[in-house]
Amino acid sequence: MAVNKWVTATLAMLLFVASASADLIRNENPHELLKEVAETTFDRIASDRDKIDDDPNYLKEIVEDEMMPYVDSLYASKKVLGRYLRDTTKQQRERFYRAFYDYLVATYARAFTQYDESKHSVSFEPSNDLADDARTAIVRTRVKEEGRPEIRLDFRIRYDSDEEIWKAYDLVVEGVSLLNSKQSEISSVIRANGIDKTIELIEKKASEPIKADDEVENPTEGI
Repeated sequence: MAVNKWVTATLAMLLFVASASADLIRNENPHELLKEVAETTFDRIASDRDKIDDDPNYLKEIVEDEMMPYVDSLYASKKVLGRYLRDTTKQQRERFYRAFYDYLVATYARAFTQYDESKHSVSFEPSNDLADDARTAIVRTRVKEEGRPEIRLDFRIRYDSDEEIWKAYDLVVEGVSLLNSKQSEISSVIRANGIDKTIELIEKKASEPIKADDEVENPTEGI
């Protein structure tokens, strides 16, 4: 499924956001947590707009500082590897986890080059009551821009018992799971090139500099 760049930028903003504070925002209700961190992140992007315009690579710093604490990148990495997880060595897995983390940082930073806080708006649907022992949840939102159709986004998040905080791991755009799509893409690359070559490609994509109005790239491109 093709997703417009403006949608990619906004969904990246919402799904993987964090507080501008050094302390993690903690809220037992994942719906309220997502709203709270989204608001603080929108404020951070707006206040740092001059720095971003001067040096788009600054977006990587913002992403790593403000977003990644709320991303369950390890869980997502394991899901992306899928059945290939058991075929890798410990060294290969650790290298893949790091490469995928860096790739996420770079991907979200590129998405931010498409984001315009003056044009996009987001609404949250009312939250459903969660059981006291719930460990997964879905937060439903709508992304709007004047003159464009409304986009339905469902955020999948899970409770990290070790850190005692809710973290995002997937986004469903109009019924399509981005995590499942990424797993399919990465699996095809591993089948064709092996795990080491796949890791090298992801590392290369992650290290490329961020440019103004950058395209959000696919790690399987060029193979």
